[in-house]
Amino acid sequence: MRTFDKDYEYLLGNLVPQHRLSADRRRQINDAIANGDLPTIRLVSILALEDLCETEYFDRKRSHDENGHVVLTYVRNNGSYQIRLILDSEEWRDLRRSPPVAERKTTAAVEAPPIPETPLQIDTTINILPDLIRSFSIDDHRESTLHRLDSVLRLMPSWFRFAWGRLILVEGRLEDREARGEFVVTKPEREMLENAIYQGCRRGGETTVLDLGAARAAGVGVPESHAFESAGEEDVRLAVTPIFTLGDFWGILEVWVTEKENGSLLDARVDIASGLIEQIIENAVRLENLTSIDKLTQIYNRTFYDKQVRIEMERATRSGTKLSLLVLDIDDFKMINDTMGHRKGDEALALVADLIKGNLRKIDIPFRYGGEEFVILLPGTAEMEAIHTAERLRVVIGEFDQFSDEQGTAHGITVSIGAAVFPDHARTEEELFARADAALYMAKRKGKNRVEFYRQ
Repeated sequence: MRTFDKDYEYLLGNLVPQHRLSADRRRQINDAIANGDLPTIRLVSILALEDLCETEYFDRKRSHDENGHVVLTYVRNNGSYQIRLILDSEEWRDLRRSPPVAERKTTAAVEAPPIPETPLQIDTTINILPDLIRSFSIDDHRESTLHRLDSVLRLMPSWFRFAWGRLILVEGRLEDREARGEFVVTKPEREMLENAIYQGCRRGGETTVLDLGAARAAGVGVPESHAFESAGEEDVRLAVTPIFTLGDFWGILEVWVTEKENGSLLDARVDIASGLIEQIIENAVRLENLTSIDKLTQIYNRTFYDKQVRIEMERATRSGTKLSLLVLDIDDFKMINDTMGHRKGDEALALVADLIKGNLRKIDIPFRYGGEEFVILLPGTAEMEAIHTAERLRVVIGEFDQFSDEQGTAHGITVSIGAAVFPDHARTEEELFARADAALYMAKRKGKNRVEFYRQ
């Protein structure tokens, strides 16, 4: 389980799904971030987390004292991560006595949106959501998640009476070999948030509605669709809402409507649509983790490597960048198993995996390839940077002194590493691995505990 240790602005901007909060609470958050001092931001953060506990999005564990401070722990209801807040004891007492906290305890539930003119429209959509989520996220796992999302967006006009919809995902959040299409697009987060409308939605966590002129002025492309032909320009509106799931920002959903209606009803329909997309992503990631994570080391397994290496090679080809591959092997691992036992061997594997994870960039991807062998993909990395990364891993693992036998005697662990670069040394995934593996074999022959790069 991941535990987040960040500031409160990061908490509000990245870990709190603001679209699940009331409009009043979202306004409080926006005001606090824009104008509030640190105590105000802390207070609003706690109120938001408490609201989410009431909806069972988070579960707050029993608070406890720790060295004169109060520790609050909020655990995501799927167990994927937790947030720990550490407050001065006196400040916590003040927060509990403050009017907003008392107000929260007595406030009634958020009022439901008004019933639409066609009452069954929203109710029917809500009732069929569980079946839709299962069909698009679990049963048909031969399809890519992006393909399923594309299918949902194609059906949105009939489900939600939207004229057209588009999902812009942060590049790299999901496999995106075929993510350039009419309905699902991937972009780097920096490029996406250059648009002030998207940036505001991400920060505020709520839906923004624009008329046609404002949408054009904001630089949002107007789709060419027959659905707009029969509508007057004064009726065309764009709703933009952020997609938050699994404690992170995943992208932006754009939907166009061509009819006038109550604003809260449009918000409700967009909220249901974005919730469906978030649920599909969350279910897909959970399912992928079940089949793609090595149970012992908690990093990706060989199955996921076989899929991901092709994606990364295609991405490198498309962007004209390099992709380096490291093959890392624990030296004399058989001796660890033979002299200390398999339990200590497993401990050594998990330890090495943790050290690898802790010394890579966010975009680097480690895998347990099999036995005591690990593979690491380094996107956008040429030879010199790959050598630097490999040497850093070798040194960090070699200097670690907390691994011991059953009697408490410390034992060092060393690794040998081979490396190769696409497309410099190989044109296919099989060739790339074979070249890095040949370099690993050379490192073993030269005495172990070293890095070797493939040389033709």
